[in-house]
Amino acid sequence: MREKIVKIIIPIVLISVLVLLGMISYQFIFKKIAARNRFVEELMVIAQANEKPVFRVAKMLKYSSAEAVDNTAEQNLQDISISQYSDVALYIDNFSSELTQENTVKELYLDNFKIDVDYNYGTPALYYKNPLEISKFRLIEQNLIDQRLDYKIVYTNEDNQNSSYAEPVFFTDCSNPITLGYINKNIVNQYQVTKDNGLVSFDGRIFNNLDIDLAKLSPKIHFTIHIKNNLDENFICNMSANLQLEIDEGSVKSGYIIQILDDIEYYRFFKEV
Repeated sequence: MREKIVKIIIPIVLISVLVLLGMISYQFIFKKIAARNRFVEELMVIAQANEKPVFRVAKMLKYSSAEAVDNTAEQNLQDISISQYSDVALYIDNFSSELTQENTVKELYLDNFKIDVDYNYGTPALYYKNPLEISKFRLIEQNLIDQRLDYKIVYTNEDNQNSSYAEPVFFTDCSNPITLGYINKNIVNQYQVTKDNGLVSFDGRIFNNLDIDLAKLSPKIHFTIHIKNNLDENFICNMSANLQLEIDEGSVKSGYIIQILDDIEYYRFFKEV
């Protein structure tokens, strides 16, 4: 009787062990393989959708300088606040002289803003910059960017003529730039002009009088551009702009610095699928 029970139990145990091993193999091997295959398939779908790019950032213009503000009523240069500012203009290429539903813009917004700067003084902030005021200093109190910046889309010349650019606008044919301003307000306060430091320049040349590491003061800004075209297809581009205040070709200490980058093929918009 005992031998019969043993003969029955052993196959059951073996089958149970095989089932358990199969479940473990599925969890640790086959399930991972299936997940990896799904991931590869998703990548192939994304790659096929982006085989022919529709939008890209074709050019980036960066302008940086500084501004000194005399806070005294007598304007005697004994209480000066110094701020550093930079402007960025991004030009979008839609790859065609012929406008279509695919390469024209229906919606545009920016988000995921981040500022990297090592200098621990001042108040850094980003804001929408009126394109007519690029290179001009403004102590900004409005249009500061918090989480997201939405643009009004302009479709006709009449709409364009009625626009003051005081609020964010973008042309459906991508013919105007995306413009942003960066400011680090009051990095120096109560600066005084004395016999020792001589005359003061109310632009980037003031840094010649200050003991500030321009590399630490140079910000790097990050954000994401979202575009929806007139086919309701969505595109994204993750941007980074290193706003260097001193490069081989020049320094903000000469008053201002301008950089124009027109070979930035890697800033392409990827279609969301």
